[in-house]
Amino acid sequence: MGLNDSDNEKTLTILVNTKYSRITVHKSTLNALGLPAFIQLGYNSNKKRLMLFGANNQSQNTIRVVLKHNSFCYIHSRSFMAGLMSVSKALKKEGTYLLKGEMDKQLSAAYFSLDNAERVLESTDRGN
Repeated sequence: MGLNDSDNEKTLTILVNTKYSRITVHKSTLNALGLPAFIQLGYNSNKKRLMLFGANNQSQNTIRVVLKHNSFCYIHSRSFMAGLMSVSKALKKEGTYLLKGEMDKQLSAAYFSLDNAERVLESTDRGN
Protein backbone atom coordinates (compact mmCIF):
# COMPACT_ATOMS: atom_id res chain seq x y z
CA MET A 1 0.00 0.00 0.00
CA GLY A 2 1.48 3.34 -1.00
CA LEU A 3 0.93 6.85 0.21
CA ASN A 4 -1.36 7.72 -2.70
CA ASP A 5 -3.79 4.80 -2.30
CA SER A 6 -7.45 5.55 -1.70
CA ASP A 7 -7.24 4.39 1.95
CA ASN A 8 -5.06 7.41 2.72
CA GLU A 9 -7.77 10.05 2.49
CA LYS A 10 -6.94 12.08 5.58
CA THR A 11 -3.84 14.25 5.76
CA LEU A 12 -2.16 13.97 9.14
CA THR A 13 -0.15 16.71 10.84
CA ILE A 14 2.52 16.98 13.51
CA LEU A 15 4.56 19.88 14.84
CA VAL A 16 8.34 19.72 15.04
CA ASN A 17 9.99 22.18 17.40
CA THR A 18 13.75 22.24 16.82
CA LYS A 19 14.55 24.51 19.78
CA TYR A 20 13.07 22.14 22.36
CA SER A 21 13.81 18.93 20.36
CA ARG A 22 10.10 18.18 20.57
CA ILE A 23 7.59 16.56 18.25
CA THR A 24 3.92 17.22 19.01
CA VAL A 25 1.66 14.40 17.85
CA HIS A 26 -1.97 15.45 17.72
CA LYS A 27 -4.78 13.15 18.81
CA SER A 28 -6.10 12.87 15.23
CA THR A 29 -2.74 11.38 14.20
CA LEU A 30 -2.81 9.04 17.21
CA ASN A 31 -6.37 8.03 16.25
CA ALA A 32 -5.19 7.24 12.70
CA LEU A 33 -2.46 5.05 14.23
CA GLY A 34 -5.14 3.21 16.23
CA LEU A 35 -4.52 4.99 19.56
CA PRO A 36 -1.35 3.02 20.27
CA ALA A 37 0.11 2.73 23.75
CA PHE A 38 3.58 3.29 22.27
CA ILE A 39 5.11 5.04 19.27
CA GLN A 40 8.34 4.34 17.48
CA LEU A 41 10.08 7.11 15.53
CA GLY A 42 12.04 6.70 12.36
CA TYR A 43 13.27 8.67 9.40
CA ASN A 44 14.27 7.80 5.90
CA SER A 45 17.18 9.99 4.86
CA ASN A 46 16.88 9.05 1.17
CA LYS A 47 13.19 9.98 0.92
CA LYS A 48 13.47 12.68 3.60
CA ARG A 49 10.51 11.41 5.59
CA LEU A 50 9.79 11.21 9.30
CA MET A 51 7.85 8.08 10.23
CA LEU A 52 5.69 7.24 13.23
CA PHE A 53 4.83 3.61 13.93
CA GLY A 54 2.12 2.63 16.39
CA ALA A 55 2.70 -0.27 18.80
CA ASN A 56 0.65 -1.76 21.61
CA ASN A 57 3.62 -3.37 23.35
CA GLN A 58 6.79 -1.79 24.61
CA SER A 59 9.95 -2.78 22.80
CA GLN A 60 13.36 -1.29 22.15
CA ASN A 61 13.13 2.32 20.96
CA THR A 62 9.41 2.75 21.63
CA ILE A 63 8.02 5.75 23.48
CA ARG A 64 4.95 5.55 25.73
CA VAL A 65 2.08 7.74 24.56
CA VAL A 66 1.01 10.12 27.33
CA LEU A 67 -1.79 12.44 26.27
CA LYS A 68 -1.60 16.05 27.44
CA HIS A 69 -4.95 17.76 27.90
CA ASN A 70 -6.49 14.72 26.17
CA SER A 71 -5.47 16.12 22.78
CA PHE A 72 -1.76 15.59 22.00
CA CYS A 73 1.46 13.99 23.17
CA TYR A 74 5.03 15.24 23.18
CA ILE A 75 8.07 13.27 22.10
CA HIS A 76 11.42 14.71 23.17
CA SER A 77 14.71 13.54 21.64
CA ARG A 78 17.78 15.66 20.97
CA SER A 79 19.53 12.90 19.02
CA PHE A 80 16.49 12.25 16.82
CA MET A 81 16.06 15.99 16.18
CA ALA A 82 19.75 16.30 15.25
CA GLY A 83 19.26 13.48 12.77
CA LEU A 84 16.20 15.13 11.24
CA MET A 85 17.98 18.45 10.91
CA SER A 86 20.96 16.77 9.25
CA VAL A 87 18.80 15.33 6.44
CA SER A 88 16.46 18.29 5.96
CA LYS A 89 17.48 21.73 4.76
CA ALA A 90 14.00 22.99 5.65
CA LEU A 91 14.41 22.53 9.41
CA LYS A 92 16.44 25.30 11.05
CA LYS A 93 17.44 25.84 14.67
CA GLU A 94 14.83 27.32 16.98
CA GLY A 95 11.83 26.94 14.70
CA THR A 96 8.44 25.26 14.85
CA TYR A 97 7.36 23.43 11.71
CA LEU A 98 4.15 21.86 10.51
CA LEU A 99 4.65 18.54 8.74
CA LYS A 100 1.85 16.98 6.74
CA GLY A 101 1.67 13.25 6.26
CA GLU A 102 -0.39 10.28 5.29
CA MET A 103 -1.26 6.96 6.85
CA ASP A 104 -0.21 3.51 5.71
CA LYS A 105 -2.72 1.31 7.52
CA GLN A 106 -1.03 -1.97 6.58
CA LEU A 107 2.15 -0.92 8.38
CA SER A 108 0.34 1.06 11.09
CA ALA A 109 2.64 3.92 10.15
CA ALA A 110 2.29 7.61 9.38
CA TYR A 111 4.75 9.26 6.98
CA PHE A 112 5.63 12.98 7.03
CA SER A 113 7.63 14.71 4.32
CA LEU A 114 10.53 16.82 5.58
CA ASP A 115 10.76 18.58 2.20
CA ASN A 116 7.39 20.25 2.74
CA ALA A 117 7.98 21.43 6.31
CA GLU A 118 6.19 24.73 6.84
CA ARG A 119 7.46 27.12 9.48
CA VAL A 120 4.46 28.12 11.55
CA LEU A 121 5.67 29.72 14.79
CA GLU A 122 8.81 31.09 16.31
CA SER A 123 9.75 28.87 19.26
CA THR A 124 9.52 31.82 21.64
CA ASP A 125 5.88 32.41 20.64
CA ARG A 126 4.76 29.17 22.27
CA GLY A 127 5.28 27.95 25.81
CA ASN A 128 6.33 24.54 26.98
